[in-house]
Amino acid sequence: MTDWTTAYKSKAPPWSQRLLLAASLLLPLLVAGLFAWRDYARTMAEAEVAVERAGALAQEHALKVVETATLVLERIGELIEGRDWQQLRSEVRRVHQGLFTLDDRLEHLRALHIIEPDGSLFAISRSWPTPAVNLAGRDYFRRHAAGFTGTFFGEPLIGRTTGTLAFTISRPRLAADGRFDGVLIGSVEPRYFDRLWSGMGTGRGAFALFRDDGQILAQWSAEGGHPILPALLPSTRGGAVRMELQDAQGGAWLANVRRVGQEQIFVAYAMPRHAMLAIWREHAILSALLALPVAVALFALTWYALSRWQHEQTVQQALARNSSELLNQIARREAAEEKLAQAQRLEAMGRLTGGIAHDFNNLLTTILGTVHLLERHIGAAADDKTRRLLNAARDAVGRGAKLNASLLAFARRQPLRREALDVNGLVQGFEPLLQRALGDEVTLRSELGTGLPPCQADAAQLEAALLNLAINARDAMPHGGEVRLVTRTAWLSAADLATNEDAAPGAFAEIMLADSGQGMAPEVLSRAFEPFFTTKPQGKGTGLGLSQVFGFVRQLGGHVAIRSALGVGTAVSLYLPLTVGVAAAPLPLPQTDGSSVVAVASATVLVAEDDAEVREVAAEMLRDAGFRVLAAADGRQALALLERGEQVDVLFSDVVMPGGISGLDLARLARRMRPSIGVLLASGYAAEAVGRDAPEFELLAKPYDRNTVIRLIAEKAQQHRQGAA
Repeated sequence: MTDWTTAYKSKAPPWSQRLLLAASLLLPLLVAGLFAWRDYARTMAEAEVAVERAGALAQEHALKVVETATLVLERIGELIEGRDWQQLRSEVRRVHQGLFTLDDRLEHLRALHIIEPDGSLFAISRSWPTPAVNLAGRDYFRRHAAGFTGTFFGEPLIGRTTGTLAFTISRPRLAADGRFDGVLIGSVEPRYFDRLWSGMGTGRGAFALFRDDGQILAQWSAEGGHPILPALLPSTRGGAVRMELQDAQGGAWLANVRRVGQEQIFVAYAMPRHAMLAIWREHAILSALLALPVAVALFALTWYALSRWQHEQTVQQALARNSSELLNQIARREAAEEKLAQAQRLEAMGRLTGGIAHDFNNLLTTILGTVHLLERHIGAAADDKTRRLLNAARDAVGRGAKLNASLLAFARRQPLRREALDVNGLVQGFEPLLQRALGDEVTLRSELGTGLPPCQADAAQLEAALLNLAINARDAMPHGGEVRLVTRTAWLSAADLATNEDAAPGAFAEIMLADSGQGMAPEVLSRAFEPFFTTKPQGKGTGLGLSQVFGFVRQLGGHVAIRSALGVGTAVSLYLPLTVGVAAAPLPLPQTDGSSVVAVASATVLVAEDDAEVREVAAEMLRDAGFRVLAAADGRQALALLERGEQVDVLFSDVVMPGGISGLDLARLARRMRPSIGVLLASGYAAEAVGRDAPEFELLAKPYDRNTVIRLIAEKAQQHRQGAA
């Protein structure tokens, strides 16, 4: 009898098994590589969108400066309208006071000038009495004196009267007969744009503002120097332009150049390619780190299965060499052993899969908990790069969770997972699969509501439910049609839930899928949710689709409603319970016309916030909206600003601050000093709990969105003005 251990050692696995073993290791790595390639394409596309968005935002800021300056120049023209120079010299004090009043209200205009037809400086807002200076040699004066009647942007120069670097925005003064009669000027410091651009570029890239002849008016670069700005100049005649550039060192840049209004100036933003690739590399490394343990686990599982296969084959060969009188017994034993081995393999794979899934769940829980702690620790001070990294980690955890759910499903240990879901995000991500399920003859039209709060559901089960509904809709439209996918917030009353004991009246997130198909007769509609009930032909359906959807939503504490009529179509609505109360949609910021620009810019907001990053973000957000901002690191600093007489329209303060003066104390002291001052408080704690201690003040919960803050502060500034009047 042959020693079975010798046969076992000599028996090599076939090539098919070896390929399977290699595939078990390489396939996860190839999938990770595919994800990395797709993430590269997505990162590049997002970078293009970011460059275009930054260019558009820079264009918007530049246009605001130009429009404000144009409005101010018109006001200067009105100030001296209808008077000749002899009359104006007798009223020079009044004219200077008018210039000073306009200048004092606008942050970005450094000085306002009026120049006589011979080039003499008649008045300047920043100096009294007016120094004797002749500016006939400046480029703006020569241009207007030569007959140019539009708005001209002069080259940056150090002013003779102000001593600071600035470029000019000028328009000519014309006599009644249309001849040249002087120049009206506003000066803009380039460093004003530096402050704006340093925040808009998220620490990367370069900005430039320049004329159509190539003269640079302002420029800023996070890379040090301005390596790509000369390459921007030749291709700016056609308005908005997207271009790829190379700097002097051979580095690649992606740029967006835009014309500012109808003026002959342009604004540009460019991002270096190495900054885009840095984000992709971080994502790729994270994907590889997640794929590696999966590949190792799958390889180990395959190796174990092959080892078992080799052992069984060897044992069978050894038994086959026994005497012929034992063949029947051996055959029965082999059959019994085969069945037992198959059962053992399935049970072992189930235990192994469950064990791996358990450990993997622990890893994902640790990673996700760490991400949440990082978000809570960083809070509002997180920059865009940090948010993208945290979002990438969260997305990677989500992909790992989906893989883990598949393993648990195989092991028959998959529970219903309740989690807070973004309905719109899930629907948008699932739309391509729904469209493929519907086919080319059916049009899918999405109508996603805004401001939907998170709902409570199992993402995988919800996707399966939507897929079931889409397949039913497709089968109801054999010749094609249209499917509407709608998300919104809905309120269900006790009457709506009369037949549903699992749900309570209140607000729900509604997902409605409506088709334009054949519809249902009343007798069919009444049995639509019954298990195994179907009107489809034999082999085309099990009748479990709608019943599964019904049971899944009811288990969550939600509700399902179906509406249908013959020849009209069918609409199925899933009402999912919310994890928080219904969130009110943010109100739009009140619109202002050009005549109120100065008034809006003159409103002053005192921001009191001990967190430096939050304070800086809030101050920059308000400045961007046109407010004048004073910032204080605590209540004592804010109180000192009020005590020394600073003009403040609205106090915007955090509630919890160090130094012995809380936001509530500061607000009450400010109201005693200035009864009409507007007050808006913000807190990271529950608004209801803090609000009980300060019922006299409006309280905003953190994190807050930009539109809400600006709207509330604008309202309180207006109330303050009315109260002060």
